[in-house]
Amino acid sequence: MQIKWTSSTAGCLAIGLAISGLLSGSVSAQGSAGVNASYSYATISSKKNIPLATPIWSAELELPSSDAFNWPDVEAANGNVFYVKSGVLYATSVSSGKKLWSFGKKLQINSIAAYGNYVYAFEEGGVVYRVDAKTGKGAKLFQLRDAKGTVSQSINEISVSETEGVLYVLSSNTVAAVQLSDGKLKWRNDDFYYTSVPKLVNGKLLMYTTESGAIMVGTTYAIDPKTGKTLWRLGGSHSKLLGADGDRLYYEDQWPNIDDTEASIAKLDIVSLETGEVVESKTYPSPQLSTGAYVPRSNQLLIDGDNLFIGAGGNGIYRYGVHADPKTSKPAYISANGSWIAGPYNGKLYFQDSTFQGLFAVKQLENSYVSYYGVDNPISRLDLIDSGMYIGQTDGSVLAYNVKTSKSVFRYETDARNYGPFQTIGNKLIVQADNKLYAFNLSSELTQPITDSDAVADGYAKASAKLSVNGEVREFNPNMMSAANRMFVPLRFLTETLGAKVVYDSKTKSSTVTYEGRAFTITEGKSYAVIAGKQQDLSFAPVTLNGSLYVPVKDIGELLGISVSWNASSRTVEVVTNPQK
Repeated sequence: MQIKWTSSTAGCLAIGLAISGLLSGSVSAQGSAGVNASYSYATISSKKNIPLATPIWSAELELPSSDAFNWPDVEAANGNVFYVKSGVLYATSVSSGKKLWSFGKKLQINSIAAYGNYVYAFEEGGVVYRVDAKTGKGAKLFQLRDAKGTVSQSINEISVSETEGVLYVLSSNTVAAVQLSDGKLKWRNDDFYYTSVPKLVNGKLLMYTTESGAIMVGTTYAIDPKTGKTLWRLGGSHSKLLGADGDRLYYEDQWPNIDDTEASIAKLDIVSLETGEVVESKTYPSPQLSTGAYVPRSNQLLIDGDNLFIGAGGNGIYRYGVHADPKTSKPAYISANGSWIAGPYNGKLYFQDSTFQGLFAVKQLENSYVSYYGVDNPISRLDLIDSGMYIGQTDGSVLAYNVKTSKSVFRYETDARNYGPFQTIGNKLIVQADNKLYAFNLSSELTQPITDSDAVADGYAKASAKLSVNGEVREFNPNMMSAANRMFVPLRFLTETLGAKVVYDSKTKSSTVTYEGRAFTITEGKSYAVIAGKQQDLSFAPVTLNGSLYVPVKDIGELLGISVSWNASSRTVEVVTNPQK
């Protein structure tokens, strides 16, 4: 996840210092200082301890003269970097910075889409060109005209869909699907305005847009990818798509409800992919703060796997199970005094501190803090790529960190306040800082992929422990694990030791346990068990470590209907199968 924001903090500070200098010079000549006539602020930045990097090359870009949204596209692909300057498309070697070829005369600076062996770009007259990425030879592929085919339409954006083999061409009121093979128009749809790039979800194209009426609303249209026909429009006002699970689509309900008497931090609508109708709504109650006030309605919702994260307005994050009932299920609370700007990634959530001059992460497993020293100004952009975290600050600093270790790797000072997406190709980092393009070499510690096991294993440790069943002691095989002051037992070993039957479904990563007439199903990563079709909350989601599924000791006894306790003094899990006798 990535949240973009701006802040005026740095600008206000600069103005204050400038005024301070003028006032202090004036009053010191009179030999006295008046009330509030001077100001001083000093801090020592740990950024100075971060090694300076040297770009392997740089290039000049063109910035829009007035339209801030018309930001120049920079595409890094196939060992090259592509960008438009003064109407010309350039290909530059990522390794050397050498210009390899150029194409065109009147191309738009925000017009590039690179895919496979080709680069696509468009010009003011609605013409899209396809250019060979190796040779720079290109030709007209398509021209967008009005529905009658007479007047050229200006283009806002293009996007390639590999799955469908089409190029989507978007204007302010049209989406056209163009066949990549021959440039022929497959279909066009003129039902909406200012739409985003279509997204194929389980056989249907979903397109988000905002529409103006009595109030401004956000909505989604579903389109048949074969014909372009509109299938349905989502009513009310909703966010962009948060997640999809088969026929179920998840959206934040953003419709203002003045009649709502219950304070809620968020509302979630579950929508049928087939019909566009809301089939279920969930209201998440606002937690009460120590001051007595309630947490206000959140504008930050994120679905990651089976977890729903809800931002608490600078006071941390609440985490629910997506499938849990918010009326009966209590959320996990991740405390943080700062703005949630990224994550979850590598098992962490990332925050800019409340002064906008620092960055820290909170580990989801144990709620421990990780500091990233050197961030000392508002963050204009942050991207997480493999094991690297790349930050552009409003003071022009570009910073690189190792996500796993929080180690600062390098920095570079630019004159920029705005940044395009950080991109990597192999061991090269491409930085777009205002009207300059830079390339840096990356060490191997920043290019290692992040795997699910990296995040899961972080924080878990083998625990030396024994198992006692009705007084009979035996060794655990595999070991117990501990994390965040919790003890986890290997599910299959413990239950089969008791004579239970365990059936594992590799597709759903779920285990069904049957014991003494009781049956329950638990699933890796889901913080609830299913018993007789109903959900029962767990203290922590089951986790797979070294091929074995682990469950907290606290939960397993309740699920099996027996006594399971942890004896810390003897480091023994004590099981009594018939505690009443």
